[in-house]
Amino acid sequence: MNASSSNVHIRVLAASTGVCYPITLPFNELTIQNIQRHLAAVIPKDDQILLLGPPYKVPKDHTLRSSETLASLQIGDVEDDPTKLDTSAPPPLPSSSSLTDNNRTNIRRKPILGTTEKTGSRRLFLFSKRALSDSAPDPVPCTLSPMDVHVPDVPDPSPIVYNNSSSSEPPPPLHVALSMYERSFMLHLCQGRAYADAADLRLEACRNCILEQEVMVRALRAAVSNLSDHWNNATRTRADFTTLYLEKSDEHGKILNGLDGVLEDLSKIPLHKELKTIARMNGRVMETLMDTVPVEREKRWAGQCQTSYSRLQGLYEELKVEFDNLVSSSNREEESKSDLESEELVKALDDEVEQIMVGLRNEQANRLNRLTNDHIEVVNVVLNAVQDGTKIQAAFDTLESMSKASSNILPSMQEDDLKLKSIMIKVAEAKTSAMKRMNVRLRQISLAQLKIQRLLKGVSGLRAALVQQCEDMTHLEHVFELTSAYRSFVSEIKRRRSYGEAVTAIANAMFDRLAKMRNDEVKSRERFLRGPGRHLMPSFFDIFVPTLATQPPLFAAQLPGMVEIDSLPNFSDEENSFSSNTPVQRNISSGQEERNDASSLTDSVPQTDNDDNEIMGSMSRLCVGSKDDTFPDKPLVVCAEGQSGEDITMNSENDVNRMDQLAENKTLAYENAVLRQAVQELSGKSPQAYIDVATTNLNDSNQKDVGQSLSIQEEINLMKKELESTRTQLEKANAALAEIKSDDDVGKLCDKISHSSFQVGDVALFMPTGKKVSGRKTYLAFHSNCPHRYLSTDNIESNPDYVLGRIIHQEELIAGALGTDKNPHGLRVGTKFWILTVEVLKGH
Repeated sequence: MNASSSNVHIRVLAASTGVCYPITLPFNELTIQNIQRHLAAVIPKDDQILLLGPPYKVPKDHTLRSSETLASLQIGDVEDDPTKLDTSAPPPLPSSSSLTDNNRTNIRRKPILGTTEKTGSRRLFLFSKRALSDSAPDPVPCTLSPMDVHVPDVPDPSPIVYNNSSSSEPPPPLHVALSMYERSFMLHLCQGRAYADAADLRLEACRNCILEQEVMVRALRAAVSNLSDHWNNATRTRADFTTLYLEKSDEHGKILNGLDGVLEDLSKIPLHKELKTIARMNGRVMETLMDTVPVEREKRWAGQCQTSYSRLQGLYEELKVEFDNLVSSSNREEESKSDLESEELVKALDDEVEQIMVGLRNEQANRLNRLTNDHIEVVNVVLNAVQDGTKIQAAFDTLESMSKASSNILPSMQEDDLKLKSIMIKVAEAKTSAMKRMNVRLRQISLAQLKIQRLLKGVSGLRAALVQQCEDMTHLEHVFELTSAYRSFVSEIKRRRSYGEAVTAIANAMFDRLAKMRNDEVKSRERFLRGPGRHLMPSFFDIFVPTLATQPPLFAAQLPGMVEIDSLPNFSDEENSFSSNTPVQRNISSGQEERNDASSLTDSVPQTDNDDNEIMGSMSRLCVGSKDDTFPDKPLVVCAEGQSGEDITMNSENDVNRMDQLAENKTLAYENAVLRQAVQELSGKSPQAYIDVATTNLNDSNQKDVGQSLSIQEEINLMKKELESTRTQLEKANAALAEIKSDDDVGKLCDKISHSSFQVGDVALFMPTGKKVSGRKTYLAFHSNCPHRYLSTDNIESNPDYVLGRIIHQEELIAGALGTDKNPHGLRVGTKFWILTVEVLKGH
């Protein structure tokens, strides 16, 4: 039989009464709605509340029909079935009273409430909404039956048949006397059977009542567990909201209280003169940053925000008081203690029933067994006396002694019956009290859940109000952030102007190159046409290449107009105030060199026409060319000692194109503007702020010890000395290069020194960079547009002035964070560099 057609048996346990309602449904009809329809006769469908657990929640159809849920419900059925023997307890010892008449047996039952949740069992409880209301009537008192025992006063028919019973003659007097004894014993037997049957019925009724009270205990556990889930959820929600509210309330309070101070500060910050001029051109007068703020409107808005802020504070305090009242009114520890005492009372009743009532029931059964045996013996004695007249006198003696011996049986049974009745009444009264207490506890739980739901709704409303308040406060936050936004605005305008100028300069340089290339092409074509071309036959011009005699087309590309630049304010005058001759700016630049950063927080230093090569050297490249070089026919090698870029480049052209230099300068200026803007965004301060701080520190230092400070001229002299040192090392490098190339032995080892590419087997020349790592010099490969090739000094002894070696291994790496082992040479983060291992050919 497949699962879809099989029947499913489940139990629904009523919380208020403890009654169990078994329901059998086909698997494909096992739904919450069908279960509620079957229970509608007990509780109306609209008043039903079902809880499945643990964990106790309102069940869904897919949850109820899952194999895991059905299996756990079956485990709960087995645990609640008292007829299932408790395998964990030892078997009972056999006794003479273990078997009684009518197949009465002393069955060992499991103790109630003896399992925990570790078994994985689940149960389905039924609650009534009507019973949770304050207007619900008190439960009907529990009554168990039989309350009174009907004791017969007429014996059952006699099993003795006399021989003369068919005749009309009266029986002999002796026979009548014997019959009276038999009738008396039969009456006692009937009365004893009534007491024994009543004991069985009362024991069964008490056991069922105890099981119903066990169900009520478990149902109360389920309700308390469900309340705990609501309570914990409310506690978490309140804690999360309280943290958010206190954080935002503190921020909003500072904004509302500090608005006037911020406006006063804005009135002290003057606008740039370019912005003042633009404002006047538009018919406006704006002198300070506060003039850009609609002050009156912001103050009116701040007043509205203050009102909503105060109202939200009041609502939060009310919610806090309500939650505190809920905590104080709900004494969960006392309630839990009371629930535990009720459970212990049910367990004590169960022990009393299973020990005292079962013992009394067994005594009643034993007495009934004795009465039955006495009646059988009486019947045998009477029949023997009737059949043999000589035994009549002995029969009377025997019957009289038996009558005297059993005279106390019925009074004892009556006395024990009264004890059984009292226990039954006690169990019934205990259930009545349990039902009343159950209704009270369920009403408390329902009221607590209603309060929790109201609190959660209040928290939800406050959260929405707080979100709206945060949105309202954003308008005032604009005023507080205006100062930093103004600094960022100035940096943004500078960056955009730098971008436009760089694009224009690059485009002009490109157009100039194209024009020069076209002029060279025109000359080459004319030279060809006037030379070899004049000997070609007409077919070459007419058939093979019709355009052979035409001029190259004009390059008419045009850069789109940078209209945006015309609308941007020019803040360059502020930049000119940060001259490279000031100590502060110079200190920042040197600090940048120590960090090996290729860009600077300041703009390029203006230079004369004769210092073009030094300009290129200050912009992350070192490209030197001079008409007075010692080796005019050879590429000039430059050591990048003391430079931030650490790149060694080669330029064989002595006449550098002015347009290319201008494009390069504008590009670097744009990169510089981007860097300045990034520094301002990360630190929240403009680069000028760093310069001001450095200036202040330098002035303080000069005031403390004027003799120890260096003047600007001394620093310039120091820089000149460093430049002379660099030129000296350059001359040494050139001399070393000439010496290497003139060395025949070395010439046999390598054909030439690689400078435009580096592969394993190539020969490379490495020059010191002027920096040290772990106390040793670092060496960079002499190159042309192949930067960042560093020498591995593992097999280099001492600190030579240069190293000439054949590459035997190279490793490509990416620079990590500055100051870490992943960036030993101070490169920009993300820059690729190579570590070359060489076989040393020569080194001084």
